[in-house]
Amino acid sequence: MKPSDDATSNLTLRAIPARVRATLAARARARHQSLNAYLIDVLTREADTPTMSEVLADIEATRHPTGLTGDDAVAAVREARDAQDTAWA
Repeated sequence: MKPSDDATSNLTLRAIPARVRATLAARARARHQSLNAYLIDVLTREADTPTMSEVLADIEATRHPTGLTGDDAVAAVREARDAQDTAWA
């Protein structure tokens, strides 16, 4: 079951390197946000961006077999180029 967008949950991070925390805090200040609000934005963007595996799985799920092969594609391109060459002659 997918939680609704208005449902919230707490997350605790431990052992964040000081340099990383300082960088994130500076970026939050630059955006006039609290560190918490900034991190929610960062994590939301990350969660909303599909991974390459997810993109490929989505493409695979929507593909419809055509029955054509790579050789069929090469032949079709060659035929189109030959026709174009004939038109220019």
